[in-house]
Amino acid sequence: MKQIKCISLLILLLISQLGISQEKKAACCVPAEEAKKKDITQFSIGGMKKVPNIDLITQYGEKVTFYELIQGKVVALNFVFTTCTTICPPMGANFVHLKKLMSERVESSELVMLTISIDPATDTPERLAAWSESFEPGEGWTLLTGKVKDINGLLKKLEVYTSLKEEHAPIVLMGKEGEDNWVRANGLADPRELAATLNQFFDAPVIEEPSADQNYFTDVVLLDQNGESKKLYTDLMKGKVVIINPFFTECTGVCPVMNENLKRIQEHLGTKLGTEVNIISLTVDYETDTPKALKKYADEYGAQDGWYFITGEKDNIEFALQKLGKKVESREAHDSVFLVGNLNTKLWKKVNGLAPIDDIIEIIDSVINDNEN
Repeated sequence: MKQIKCISLLILLLISQLGISQEKKAACCVPAEEAKKKDITQFSIGGMKKVPNIDLITQYGEKVTFYELIQGKVVALNFVFTTCTTICPPMGANFVHLKKLMSERVESSELVMLTISIDPATDTPERLAAWSESFEPGEGWTLLTGKVKDINGLLKKLEVYTSLKEEHAPIVLMGKEGEDNWVRANGLADPRELAATLNQFFDAPVIEEPSADQNYFTDVVLLDQNGESKKLYTDLMKGKVVIINPFFTECTGVCPVMNENLKRIQEHLGTKLGTEVNIISLTVDYETDTPKALKKYADEYGAQDGWYFITGEKDNIEFALQKLGKKVESREAHDSVFLVGNLNTKLWKKVNGLAPIDDIIEIIDSVINDNEN
């Protein structure tokens, strides 16, 4: 009987140990929601002068060295492994979002975005490339692997090493090569907050405070007849006199008359068009009026540089029309009023787009020649 009891106790002990082992095996990093709450925040990790210049391999199989990648650059650096199923996928998505927010810095090569595998034995270049593709990364994001010994040495110098990869935290390091103060932050934080931190490492540009006009009209992104993106305020209105009208290409009523008048206004403006004055014709039928349709229509009226025929995604074009007081429930309900504004002097006038051309030009010239003094 004692022998049976001993065997039973031994079996229970083995089952208990097996359960613990399986529980550990099932764990994979900190759950993403919990990781977001961890107070990693920002603090200095010192300079990069003592960090080893190790050999690495990119996701494309290219051989590089660590300093080759970061020399003279501002750097955003995070750490993942491809078999992670909790924090690493959202970290990857967050990193791509951050890259998009910093796109101008990335495209100018001022900023490098690097991801180092903490499981180089598993994460081959091919695996890293396949893993990153699910986030639609585009250009400017380099994923790195290498020899286990080298990677572990680098992770230790960067103070992000853990003996068990499953215990790693969602860390992103940000700083400038050659400078002492780097920042360590939560890689699952709001990408806009991370972008604000990154921007501190660039030589401070002269930043203009948004004007009241910019705050009102906004830089909602639209499309012109050439398919080029245009920001409503910055690209089309800032510093200009603008003549704005609603229209749609299939209109057979007031639109042809308005556009014939605008053609004559274009002739009157001469070299002022595109330099001092922009004509902005906004479609009220974004579904029909694609850039291709607008290009054909613009050519019919001999539109020159500075006369923009504008469409865009539904929400964007409707937002722009609303801001300019031109949004309508149906395309046929649009008005025939030209909105004429001087963004420098803040003088705005309305004029009937069907009025005699001389009357229209007189009002436009009065806005152009307005003196803010």
